[in-house]
Amino acid sequence: MLEELLKHEKLGNKNELSFFLLKALTLSKNQKISDLRAYCVSNHYTIGQSINGILKLLEFMKLISMSDDYVLVEDEFFTSIKKSSHDFDQNHFARAFLTMLRNEGATDTLFPPNAIKLDSIEKVFYIKENYIPLRYMGVRNLLISLDFFEHNSPLGSNILTVNRAYSDFFLNEIIKTIKDANQYRRRKTLQSLKERQARQELLGKEAELFVLDFEKQRLNKHPLLDNIQRISEEYVNAGYDIESYSDNNSLFTDRFIEVKSYSENLEFYWSANEVDVAKELLDKYFLYLVDRAKVLEAGYAPKIIQNPYLNIFENELWKKESQTWKFSLQEDNEISKKFD
Repeated sequence: MLEELLKHEKLGNKNELSFFLLKALTLSKNQKISDLRAYCVSNHYTIGQSINGILKLLEFMKLISMSDDYVLVEDEFFTSIKKSSHDFDQNHFARAFLTMLRNEGATDTLFPPNAIKLDSIEKVFYIKENYIPLRYMGVRNLLISLDFFEHNSPLGSNILTVNRAYSDFFLNEIIKTIKDANQYRRRKTLQSLKERQARQELLGKEAELFVLDFEKQRLNKHPLLDNIQRISEEYVNAGYDIESYSDNNSLFTDRFIEVKSYSENLEFYWSANEVDVAKELLDKYFLYLVDRAKVLEAGYAPKIIQNPYLNIFENELWKKESQTWKFSLQEDNEISKKFD
């Protein structure tokens, strides 16, 4: 329903809404759209360009419904407008409209958090007009017409201030909702990050156990088979995951294996510590790249790369991207003096 509303640039102004609500809709609870349009244009000719937007606006606010070319006015609303005075309560209408936008989750788009400010001198909330998305221009124009927004601010030509009459409503119903929504999104983002990290740890552990079993099968005649071990949980900074042997003749562990798993695209993350260890161990350091989609296939073997520092890190065939930056403050420079 919101998307349909935003397709309309003209949602009426307070005079057109007043006529439509207090004159046109009071004729009957059920009216043909064509008859309603003809009545409005003949009695208030400027409304012709806005009538489609007004209909979508009132439908969005659940004051009317439309079916088979008829406008159906809700019973309770029809009774209330029949009994109402000839004055249009724009304050009530603006609050009801904003409440519907809030309930649809649209207010944090209409009022981007980085655009809302409070002027401490004028004691008014304001928003930079160019921060409002173009697709909300019809909504913006309606709120200006209803005197929710005010132009001619001393703060600048690009500024829309919130009418002081709405300050408490704006603070308690709009800003609080936006703040709660942003906090919820941050919590969800953090939760998703934790879940993704837990998932990656589980996948990494499964790949390491696969490689451990693979090594023990490859060296099944080695006299020190039990010394082939996964050390990643006990020595987290070792720079590799598994200690093994290059062949059955080795008496001392001489194959240090870093396990990386992937799915579909062959890509992996290699930490600075792991790169440093690979650079130090050279031919004794191995990367085992495990395709998670194939580990259950009989006879599957991971891709094995010896001396990956030379064959990957220093190889132009592999694309590498920096993911993190380390910063340290040098003591003997001008920057450090500023922190004294």
